[in-house]
Amino acid sequence: MIKKVLIFVFLMAGLSLLEAVDNSKGATIFNERGCVMCHANDVDMIGPSIRTIGIRYSGNENALVSYLKGQGQPIIYPERDAMMRPQLMKIGNLYEEEYRSLARYMIQAFMRVDF
Repeated sequence: MIKKVLIFVFLMAGLSLLEAVDNSKGATIFNERGCVMCHANDVDMIGPSIRTIGIRYSGNENALVSYLKGQGQPIIYPERDAMMRPQLMKIGNLYEEEYRSLARYMIQAFMRVDF
C-alpha cells in the first residue's frame, strides 16, 4: 500500500514539473514573439487579455491551437480577426508541441495566482 502511495506521489510531482515546464515554454514564446504588445495579463487591450483567452478557450485547447496556426476562427472579438492574422505569421513556424504549450499557457492563465 505504501509503495502505491509513493508511486502516486512521484507521478503527481512529475506531472506538476512537466506542467511548469510547459507553462514556462508557453510564456517564453508569448513574450519573445511579441504577443505582449497587444495582450496584457488581465486587461483587454488591442487584443483580449490572457485571462480572457484562458476563460473563453478553457476546455477547448484544440480550437485555440487551430486559431494560432491560422486555420481556425477566433471565438473572442471575431471582428478583430483581420488585425490578428498578420501577427499569427510571427508564430507560423512553431512546432505542434510549441503551439500546444502556448495555448496551455494562455488557457491556464485564469487558474494561476501569479496573474
